[in-house]
Amino acid sequence: MSIFSELNNLKNISMRDDFSALCGIPEQELLTQLKSDIARMAEANGETYDEACLHLKQQYDGYHFSKHCEDIYNPFSLFNAFDAKEYKNFWFSTGTPTFLIDLLQEVDFDVRELESVEATDEQFDAPTERITSPIPVLYQSGYLTIKGYDPDFQIYRLAYPNGEVRKGFIESLLPAYVHLPGQNNTFYVVSFIRDLRKGDIESCLERTRSFFASIPNDLENKTEKHYQTIFYLLFRLMGQYVDAEVKSAIGRADVVVKMKDAIYVFEFKFDGTPEEALTQIDSKQYAIPYQSDGRQIVKVGVNFDSATRTIGGWKIVNI
Repeated sequence: MSIFSELNNLKNISMRDDFSALCGIPEQELLTQLKSDIARMAEANGETYDEACLHLKQQYDGYHFSKHCEDIYNPFSLFNAFDAKEYKNFWFSTGTPTFLIDLLQEVDFDVRELESVEATDEQFDAPTERITSPIPVLYQSGYLTIKGYDPDFQIYRLAYPNGEVRKGFIESLLPAYVHLPGQNNTFYVVSFIRDLRKGDIESCLERTRSFFASIPNDLENKTEKHYQTIFYLLFRLMGQYVDAEVKSAIGRADVVVKMKDAIYVFEFKFDGTPEEALTQIDSKQYAIPYQSDGRQIVKVGVNFDSATRTIGGWKIVNI
């Protein structure tokens, strides 16, 4: 609408509830008119019908375009999934968002904030011909969507729509921060998880040390924030394969990884000591929420050494 200087009789319907399901598949439509497609999807992947519904929801649902919008599925990804009978990242196969990644780095945007961004509608549903913030571009191109609304302050909460977008975007972001090919990052993540499944935490941390040591030493940005961002992206990518929570609020450890038999509580210190990291886990009671789970809890304190640009040391304590 911003390109029209004289025409003033257009009505913007982009954030109205009665038009919010115009360009996607509502959940009710999926569960009724596409019921047979879900059944075929479940059969092809050895799942129950309910498991297939949950898998589709986690992967392709989550879009909201107004205050009270119903759940909207990405139609391109959904129909490609039904056609292939696989839960792939179809939307990201259409191209890599290099422009957005360059923009995020240019304005030094903290990508960890993409998990939850607060903004007024004027701040994200805004013209993008003169870009000063990446938020409007991220929203209008589908990388962020509405996840909540506070009527008292007229503030929207934006976040990734679903697993497909989060995984695809993080896979695109990580090479830009570590200057390594994407396949290298995936190799480290998969190897890390395999070691965790075997309970070999020492090997996991050795791999992480090797990963950071492999990052080129001519990076211009060697700040604590830069390395914290790499940790965040690495573990967020790992969260696509296992249940990994990354710190997003006060009172939570940096990373919590939930495996079949154990829960690992990680705390990282930048130019500190592993003992300081373990002390913080205890003082902040990061492990308390998981003690009734039944699985073994493993506390891991890790120090990151800025001089060597990799993990310096660690200490592991089983509870």
